[in-house]
Parts: sequence; structure tokens; C-alpha cells
Amino acid sequence: MNQPTHVTVPTLDHGPVVVPEPAWCTGHNHPHTEARDDVTHTGPIIPFNAPTSRGEVTLMLAALEQRPFATHHAPGTETFVNVELAGEDWYPSTPDQLDALADALVEHATTLRHLARQLATLRAGEAR
Repeated sequence: MNQPTHVTVPTLDHGPVVVPEPAWCTGHNHPHTEARDDVTHTGPIIPFNAPTSRGEVTLMLAALEQRPFATHHAPGTETFVNVELAGEDWYPSTPDQLDALADALVEHATTLRHLARQLATLRAGEAR
């Protein structure tokens, strides 16, 4: 069994803090984290890109994340997936919330397919 990897993160309120680093963490690039509460493990950012008539557009980003010293309830110290929507804000998500988001995407995909069929029918009628 592999030994767990540890990383030392410098903080302004607690000095150097040694924490176990998950295998999925992409590293800690901040020279000084303001507070130990802000220490964050982040995995690779996974984009959801959609083709458009003007090129590809990023609609959503998602990444594994953990905040081992968080003192606030949500998302707490457990690992979660942080989801960024429409370039606006990040939403810490549980497995159930991710499933609900995936369900909404599938439902919207179904709606888009219906619109595509409707548009194809309308265009076929216009061509006559």
C-alpha cells in the first residue's frame, strides 16, 4: 500500500500547515493562504463545452474539491464537486445534487432534440 502524500501549505494565521493530499489533488499554487480555513484541495477542472454556430462555448465547469479545515457547515470538510454554471458562480454539490443536475441536463437535451425536429419540419415546409 502506498504511503499517503502530505503537503505543507503556508498560512498567515497558523503558519505552515501539513495536510494529507488526496491523489486527485492538482496541487497548491497559492504562496500564502490567508487562513487555515481556506486550505483547499482541488482536482482537475472538467469543462462542459457545447458547439454553437459561433464556435465552442463553455457552459459549465466541475472539479472535485475538499476543504479539510472548513469551519462553516456547507460544504464542510467532506469531499464534494464544485460546479460553475454559465460563468457566474460555483455551487458546492453533493452526489444527489449532481444527479439532479445531470437529470436536468438530460431533460433539456430532450427538449433541444424536440426543437431540432420541429425546426427541421418547419424548414422542410418553407422549402416547398
